[in-house]
Parts: sequence; structure tokens; C-alpha cells
Amino acid sequence: MKKFVLMVVAVLGFSFAQAQSVVETYNEASKAVQAKDFAKAAQLYETVIAEGSEEEDATIVGCVKNAKNNLPVMYVYMGKLAAGAATKLEDAEAKDAKFAEAIKALETAVAKAKSYRNTKAQATANTTIAQVYQTHGGGYFNNGDYAKAIEIFSKGYAANNKNTDLAMMLAESHFKSNNYAQGVKICSEVAALPSPKYDAAIAAAKAKMGLYTNNKIAELQKANDFDGIIAMSETIADKALAQKVLVQAYFLKKDYAKVIEIGEAAAALQTDDESKSAVYFNLGSAYNAKENKAKAIECLNKVTVEPYATPAKAAVAELSK
Repeated sequence: MKKFVLMVVAVLGFSFAQAQSVVETYNEASKAVQAKDFAKAAQLYETVIAEGSEEEDATIVGCVKNAKNNLPVMYVYMGKLAAGAATKLEDAEAKDAKFAEAIKALETAVAKAKSYRNTKAQATANTTIAQVYQTHGGGYFNNGDYAKAIEIFSKGYAANNKNTDLAMMLAESHFKSNNYAQGVKICSEVAALPSPKYDAAIAAAKAKMGLYTNNKIAELQKANDFDGIIAMSETIADKALAQKVLVQAYFLKKDYAKVIEIGEAAAALQTDDESKSAVYFNLGSAYNAKENKAKAIECLNKVTVEPYATPAKAAVAELSK
């Protein structure tokens, strides 16, 4: 726990009684912190700020400055304690109420930190808000109540969009609720985070986005809704994935001229061998359908990863006869 310093009153230049009162209140607050009575400490720090803000004595100024720095931290501690208590409750209504209490305290921490220009405390409070929403929403997520999970996770994501674990749970909740566009949006935002710090999260986001994109394509393909796949590609912020889907959609639609038109540019956007192989397989197959054997062989020879490599190799062998 952060160390809270006791203050010693100076007596020159202003009322000793007033100075003593502010310093004693400040020291009482510090003792309350050590006793983990954060609500009492917060109340006492508020008193220090209210009674000492107009004073010029260095001791009182120091008390007020420290109180302003410490006050948001008290609300963070209060929020954490309430969240911890919430996780131990069995009754759903009581649990929700206790999590709400935790969020209220943390939102107060943000407001106090912002008011006193304490950027560090503000960032800590926002990070903690997201963590509390993650824990709260996780219970609904695990029970399959994805609508409620989305409601809660969305608030946490708004507080801290760098919490990638929460972001992935929010995206999964959207996918499970058949909100494909929203799930892809969240995954795309995670995939756009800076490397190398978020490399693991970026890889997870791309994998999840790829999985549910393939599922959605299979669903639309089964309904022969190829224009639906094309429309779906327009909702994908990740340009590489969007173009990969678009190539596949036009190939399934048997618009081979369009595949040939956009295929090379789509392949160039891909960042992994599997995706690049998928695009080149469709492009090579489109050239084959257009009876351009040379270009078909050229593209199919660039296919290196399964499940595309084996049929591509067989097609090249047949075309080379």
C-alpha cells in the first residue's frame, strides 16, 4: 500500500488553532488509511481540502496537496474492496448491487483525479473500472447470458480499450449473439494496437476474427447468398481480411474476371502464408476457369500452406500435361 506521511504543524504567520485543526485532520486521515478505513480517510481528506485550500502556510499547503493526491486513491481502494466483496456473493441481485457500488466509487475516483489533475490516479481508476466490469461481466458470460455480458463489457471497454482480455470477451459475446459486424469491429480495433507490446492480443484477435468470418461465410454460402458475403466484407475494418473475403466471395459467385481484377492486390495485403495461399488458390483457380493456364500455374505455385497446397499442386500437375 502507498505510504501516507504524517504532517507536523508550523505555527508562524497564521492562527495556530486553525493550522492545528487542518494538520490533525490530515494526520487522522493518514491513520485511517493505515487502518484500511478508506471511506473515513476520504471524508477526512475532503475536510482538509475544504478547510485548507485558502491558506498560504507551507505546512497547510502540503497537507492540501497530499490530500488532493490521496483522495482519488481512497476511492480506488473503496472500489476494489467492493468489487472483491461482490465476487463472494451468491445472490445475483446483491452481487450486481455490490459491483455497482464498486463502479460508483471508481467513477468518483476518476472525477476527483480529473478535478485535481492527477493523471496517474485517473489512469489507475479507469484501468480498475475496466477490470471490475470484466469480472462482473465474466459471470454472465460464463453462464451464457451474452446480452448482459455485452452490456457490462461494453462499459469496461469504454473505460479502457487497452484491456485486451475484456475486449476479446466482448467480441466473443457479440459473435455468440450473431452480431458479426460488432464482433469484427472489436477484433479489428485490437488488431490495430501497436506492436510488439500487443502482439499476443493482435494474434488472438486475428484468429478469432478469421474463425467467425469463416463461419459466417459458410452460413451465407450454404444459402447461396454470395452478395451477402460481399456486403459482409465491407463491414471488416481489417483491409487484408476484407480483401481475402472479397476474393472468395467473387470466386464463389463465379465472377472470375473480378477475382482476377482484385486478386494480386489482395494477396499483397496478406500478412501470413495461410491467408496469402488462400487468395492465390482462388486467383489461380479463376485464371484456370478463364483458360489462362500460364497465369493459373503461376498463381497456384505460390500456394504453400494447407489446406490449399495439396489441391494446388494437383492442379498444377494437371495443367502442366
